[in-house]
Amino acid sequence: MHLTQVLQPQLCISLAQVARFLGIPESLICRIEHWLHVLFVHRADRGGQFLSYRKFNQWLLACALTIQACNDLHLLDWIGEVIKTEIQRYSYPEDVLRYWRHLWRQRQAQLRNASCATPKEPIDASHAGRH
Repeated sequence: MHLTQVLQPQLCISLAQVARFLGIPESLICRIEHWLHVLFVHRADRGGQFLSYRKFNQWLLACALTIQACNDLHLLDWIGEVIKTEIQRYSYPEDVLRYWRHLWRQRQAQLRNASCATPKEPIDASHAGRH
């Protein structure tokens, strides 16, 4: 599985951001289509243009949020493998990679600690609120 399949639904990249990235006025963009692996930008001046989601900060933030929101160790391991495959195929700034690794280790420790915690005794509903 590609990371785009994991993150794409979380991305919200506006027309203004695309125009700013391309260095063109918004009026030259007819519409943007969010495809599975890329954005397809319909331009009035030159037809269609493909843009990678990876070019936008929302991509980097979506990766970070996916790691932080993970609530299962097995799922976290799987996300880690998907990200490893991703960084073998595409280059990312070293500071981004350090940040993702830090978040992954931090989340792993949180999930491990949560799974090792001794479960508390359930509250008996008939005694709830009584002292």
